[in-house]
Order: sequence, then structure tokens, then C-alpha cells
Amino acid sequence: MIPLYKHARKLFKKSGLTLAGLKANTIELFSRRDLVIIIFFAILGIGGAFAATLVTVTAPDSQGAGYLAATACDADGVTIDKSVVFNSTTKRYTVTTISISGVDQRYDANGINGCGGKTLELAIPVNGVTTYATWNIPPSTFANNSFTISSGASCSRYGTNSATISIDSTLLDKLALTVTGLSTNSAIESDNDLVIRYTLDESDSFSGSGNTVYDLAGTAQNAKIKVVSNHPVGTVCRTSSCASNAIGTQTVVSSSTDSAGSKYLPISDAQYIISSSTSSPIDAESVFLWIYLTDLGVIYDEVGQENIGYNSGWHDSQIELVDNTTLKFSVWSNNSSPLSVTVDSTIKNQWHLIGFTLSPITSGTSRTMTAYIDGVSVGSKSLTWERNPTAVWHAIGAYDDTNLGNGTFGDFRFNSFYQYKKALSPTEVLNLYTLTKGCKR
Repeated sequence: MIPLYKHARKLFKKSGLTLAGLKANTIELFSRRDLVIIIFFAILGIGGAFAATLVTVTAPDSQGAGYLAATACDADGVTIDKSVVFNSTTKRYTVTTISISGVDQRYDANGINGCGGKTLELAIPVNGVTTYATWNIPPSTFANNSFTISSGASCSRYGTNSATISIDSTLLDKLALTVTGLSTNSAIESDNDLVIRYTLDESDSFSGSGNTVYDLAGTAQNAKIKVVSNHPVGTVCRTSSCASNAIGTQTVVSSSTDSAGSKYLPISDAQYIISSSTSSPIDAESVFLWIYLTDLGVIYDEVGQENIGYNSGWHDSQIELVDNTTLKFSVWSNNSSPLSVTVDSTIKNQWHLIGFTLSPITSGTSRTMTAYIDGVSVGSKSLTWERNPTAVWHAIGAYDDTNLGNGTFGDFRFNSFYQYKKALSPTEVLNLYTLTKGCKR
């Protein structure tokens, strides 16, 4: 491994600047009050502490050029760019976008080969007052991705969760970039107990068009997008003749983007998503979905076979909007009534993170199910879980009349799905909501 200081010196040479030259020019750069990029090389120290070395890496005169930087977890360095436009009203040049590109998002528990799970922070001093833009870096397969802050709102996972910018270029003093240790929020998406993760917010899960939603948890539980042939739209499948048409065939679809910038796949009477077979969690689990409800129906069920059919094999409806003000949660039992949650009718036509946790066995076969909406607990109940198959498929929006409501196909916009083989703590559920909400809320 090349020592960081040698790598930094190499970067300086690439930019045409020597360490000596940087030292000589520092006062002049600051005195011009122009754009100066300052990089904190975050180096993991003893006891997990982070040390920082302040280094100026570029001259301010190159208004359109990128700025080369390096971090301890990104051996190739990152590039910092800004967009400057002329404001005809103020008659001044304005910085409207700052982008940090070339970020290595791969996850490494040692923080050496990838910044996934860490926190990116940009300090922006404007006329002597410093504001901060922060990003949680989602662990991913991306070795080269960009994070931005701009004058327009961004719903990308890679847009900052901080305020947007529109800065008079003459008032921007300098920038300071640092990558800090493992983010608590980001860690929830790299948890060892995460079994399945689908998200339309990342192109390596769904590129925008196709018949498969790819699992980012590393367990290869890729999901098929299926269309139901000859099923009358708006009807509930209740007969054997309907069952033969409800199995569904894999189909190619394209994702859509709403007015706020959130990506989704439509789930309806004729279209649902179902995972590959996955081994049953031994003791406990958590299931969460980002959805935009447009009507009643099953949100999530698990089945003992891929092909959905009328009361065929194992099937267990677990989350369903049964009427405009009632969400029901349950797991299969012959003697347990579902957990019923009263909600405001405005739950429809909005994005929500909806799901539940199922605790380990407390006594006999009883477990505690806790329902959550947008990171907040909305009820809990002791339930008996009688799970028959050795492996289950996870169905999103498929009809299932087992134990909650009338079991019709769900009607909603689907963005993401998470399953863990443990009961998340209330803090972890809130972290999951905070990390993944983007501009959906």
C-alpha cells in the first residue's frame, strides 16, 4: 500500500503544483477571497479517532477546472468541481453547483478500500459564515460516483441532505472536505443481518428498464417483475378460473419519476414483484417498504412458491391496507388476530416507509410484532408465528386473501424493499427512515 502522504504528493504533481509552491501561495490565495479547496485527509487513528491535515491543493484562478483531492478510503482521489453562472439580476457570478465526483462507494470495514458507510462533509464558508453539507455514502458496487449540492432540489441519494446553494462567487472563502468514520445511518444498509435490499434509487438495483429488480444485499435474491394475464383490472381474484391467470409472467417495464424526483415502479391489479426463494429466518425478522399508496390492497405477503395462485400452497398476507383508515399487520397463525392500526386517510397519495419488526421468541411460539410508519412505532402485539415452508418468496403487491382483508392486489408506487433476519431496534428503524427518505418526505 502506498503511504497517504506519498499519494498526496503524487496528486500535487498531477495538478502541476508542488508542496513548496502551495506553501508560498497560501496567503495570496486567501487574500483573493476566491474559491480555494481545502482537503482534510481523514486518517484513522488510535482508538478510532480521526486526525486531519490541512492542505491547499489548487489555485483559485481555474474557475471551470476540477479540483483534485484524496481521502483515506479512496486511493484514486476525488474530483471537486463547481458550476459558475452569471446572475443578470445581481450582475455577479454565482456558484450554483458543487460536485464531488470519483467517490469510491464500495464498503470496507477497515475503511481502506472504499468509503461506503462513511459520512462525507463539505464545509462552505461564505463571507465569514460557515455552513455544512453532508452526505451519507451508501455502500454500493460503485467505485466512481458523484455527490452534489446545487441551487435546485435533488432527490437523488447522492444529493446532499443539506440546504441548497446559490453563492456569490466573490463571497465564497474556501471549501473543506472530509470523510469521517462509519455513519450509524449508513451502517443499517450494510448490516450483516440484511437479507434483501431492492431500491430504485440505485441503478445497480434497477437500471430504469427491465424485468428484474436486483438484490443489493449480496444474497442474490433478485426479484421478478410479473404481469397478470387476462385478469380484469379492478377485480378481486376469487375463483379457480382466475387463479390460472393470476400466476403471472415475467415482463419488461420501465420505472417512472414523480414530480418530486422519486423513482418508482407501478404496482396494480395486474402487476406485482416477487423475489427468488430465500431461506426462512430462524427466529426474527424485519420487513420495510417505501411505497406511495394510491388504493387499497395487499402491500406485502410471503409465499411458499414462486407462482401465485388461488389459495395454492403456503401464502401469508402480512401487510394490507384494508380500508382508507386501517392498516393491518400479521404473520400466519390459526389463533392470532392481526395487529390493526388506525391511520389518517391522508396516508394515501404520499410516500411512506411502512413495515414491521418481529422479535425473537419470548415464550412458546409467541413473538412481538411492532408496526412502524416513517420510523415511528404505531402499535405492537404478541402473535404466534406458524411458518411452514423451509424457504419463502417475498411478494410485493400480490393478492392474498389469507388473514387480513379481502386480499386484492395492491395499488401503489414501489420504491424500495428491505428484509432483515433480526428485529431492528427503534433507533435502527428511525435510521433506516432517515437515510432512505431522500425527497420522498
